[in-house]
Amino acid sequence: MGFSFVDSHCHLDSFKKKQLEELPEDILPVTSGYSHKSNVKNVEIAKELKIPFCLGIAPQTAVFDGIEKIPEWEGFIRSQTPNAIGEIGLDYHWGKEEKHFEDEKALFERMLALAEEMDLPIVLHTRKAEEKVLDALDSYGWKKPFMMHFFSGEAETAKRAVKMGGIISIPPLHSKDRRKTIESIPLEKLVAETDAPYITRGIEGVRDAVQYIAEVKNIPPEKAAKATAQNSATFFKFEL
Repeated sequence: MGFSFVDSHCHLDSFKKKQLEELPEDILPVTSGYSHKSNVKNVEIAKELKIPFCLGIAPQTAVFDGIEKIPEWEGFIRSQTPNAIGEIGLDYHWGKEEKHFEDEKALFERMLALAEEMDLPIVLHTRKAEEKVLDALDSYGWKKPFMMHFFSGEAETAKRAVKMGGIISIPPLHSKDRRKTIESIPLEKLVAETDAPYITRGIEGVRDAVQYIAEVKNIPPEKAAKATAQNSATFFKFEL
């Protein structure tokens, strides 16, 4: 294995130039878009570094920018070769009024259709909306793999997601619910992430996420690192 760790979700488009030049050699990052502008930048970075990447329009973009440019956003994603469509989903933190939620839902459904068309898995943004996103996937009839990015819900919701074909991404932030989730979900359904630079400054924070999983599962950190890296490789379809 060329890499000891995989950071299953970060935003290298928001890194400073020096950070990009000094990425740890033992960590493979999966960089993710969330807006058209970030998608364009992530493609450039991913191709230069030869790393996996995700392209999508996140729900908060619908809140801030509206959805009039969806065809343009979709066209760019269609012209690329991402490993997944994401991050996409629903957000009940930034969304405040009915128009926001209608736009979020319309955008989410368009992104799901695009993922189906491109035969790709999806990476889900579910801030304060974990159950609502799973309900939406059910209503849509989604059958392909999906990843619950930065999972912050309850263990029962995580178990429901796994039963539906999902995997759960764990950041290095500790909480009672997150500990219960790690305890409840099989190791083969867990991956580790940083959401850097928004949660941890850099992708080296994935070591702490892996350590957290290892501690809760009572397994050696090396085993947790190897398993989460392989789980990411399987989900995103890349070679380690």
